Amino acid sequence: MRKLSIVLVLATISLVYVSTSSLGEPAYLPEFGRFVILIHDVSPGYAEQLREITAIINGYNLQNRTYLFVIPDHGGGERLRDHPEFEALLENLSSEGYHIGLHGYDHIGREFDCSRGEAERRLDMGLRELGNAGFIPEYFLPPRYALSGEALRVLLSRNLTVIGEDFVYFPNGTAEPILNREYTWYLSRFLLNYRLESAQSSYENTRGTFFLSVHPKAVNSGAGLEFLREFLNYVRKTGLG
Repeated sequence: MRKLSIVLVLATISLVYVSTSSLGEPAYLPEFGRFVILIHDVSPGYAEQLREITAIINGYNLQNRTYLFVIPDHGGGERLRDHPEFEALLENLSSEGYHIGLHGYDHIGREFDCSRGEAERRLDMGLRELGNAGFIPEYFLPPRYALSGEALRVLLSRNLTVIGEDFVYFPNGTAEPILNREYTWYLSRFLLNYRLESAQSSYENTRGTFFLSVHPKAVNSGAGLEFLREFLNYVRKTGLG
C-alpha cells in the first residue's frame, strides 16, 4: 500500500506540473524566432484556399516564418501521388521559403492517439508519401493535437520536432511551453475587431515565440482573410524580434 501511495502522489505531482506549465510564460524558441504561422490540413482539396492564404503571406514576406502541415492521404482517399499539380504547388512554395511538415497520415479521428505499433505504421506511410513528393519533413503537428505518449516517443525517435497545442517537443527530449492561438475559425465580421484586438494584445505582451494557427477553408470564410491581412500587417509594423 505504501508503494501504491507513493506512485499516486508522484503521478499527481506530474499532472499538476504539466497543467501549470501550459499556463506559464511561453518560451522564446530561437529555432522559430518571434513569430510563426502554422497552416493545418494542407491537402489537394484545399489547393485554391491555400493559394489565397499564401498570396497574403507573400505580401508580407513571411514565407520563411510559415509551416505547411501536409496530410498525405486526406480522409483516406486523397493521396498526394494522385495529385501531381498539388505536389508542384508544394514544391514551388518550398522554393519560396515555406517549410513543409507532416500532419498525420489521413487525419481520420484521433489517429496518433494510438499504440506504438500503429504510430510507426502511420508515420512510415506519411513519410513515404511525402518522400515520394520530394520532401523530408523535420516537423510534425498531430491532427486535432491528439497524441499518445507512445506515439510521441516514436515521432521524437525519428528526429521530428512535434508542435502541440501548448508545447513544442524536441528530439533531444526537451519540451517548451508555447502560445499557439487560432483566431480565424469561420470568423464572422461581427467579431473581427474583437479578435484583432485580442491577437494584437497577445502578440504585444508575449515575450516568447507567438504561434498563429490557421485552417484552409475556415480562414477563407467570413472575415478570416481580412483578419490575416490586418494582423500580419500589424506584426510587420511592430517587429518580428
